[in-house]
Amino acid sequence: MNLTHKKQKLSTWFAKALFLFVVLVSFASCKEDNRNPYYVTPEQIEAQKKIDEETIRKYFRTNNVDTTKVVRLNSGLYILTKKEGEGDKIKAGQYAEVNYIGRNISNDVFDSSFRTGKPFSVLVGAGQVIKGWDEGLQQLRKGEEANLYIPSYLGYGYYGSNSIPPNSVLIFEIDVLQVR
Repeated sequence: MNLTHKKQKLSTWFAKALFLFVVLVSFASCKEDNRNPYYVTPEQIEAQKKIDEETIRKYFRTNNVDTTKVVRLNSGLYILTKKEGEGDKIKAGQYAEVNYIGRNISNDVFDSSFRTGKPFSVLVGAGQVIKGWDEGLQQLRKGEEANLYIPSYLGYGYYGSNSIPPNSVLIFEIDVLQVR
């Protein structure tokens, strides 16, 4: 065998081996991996919903929240109206201007419109905020003051956010200033 023929054979063998490697890696990457920390099973989601529900109810008991004034929506969002508003409920597609304080279940403040000194404006129902806000704001009216008790799956869920750990129940005190 001459040197050119050996180089061609080696080159062909290398190309086949590389192709096989790429195919195997491609198939392996398509496999569902339940060990991935970002993969959440339906069973885990349902279990977390139960944990969130109990966490919120325990918060009500521990903090003497008057639950006769609390409404639970089908989604699991709880709303405590502290001051009734006026007019129609906020609709998706309207802008709401609000002051708010966001707390975790330990009552530690993690966010507030008062830090900026300006009310927060949001296009309701457009996904600009967490689901609990989008849903909760549509239950409120101009001038209304309420607390939203948001289960983790309507908040930042399994992934959390910068200052919010995964699976955190959130509490927002909201004062609706304007609706347009």
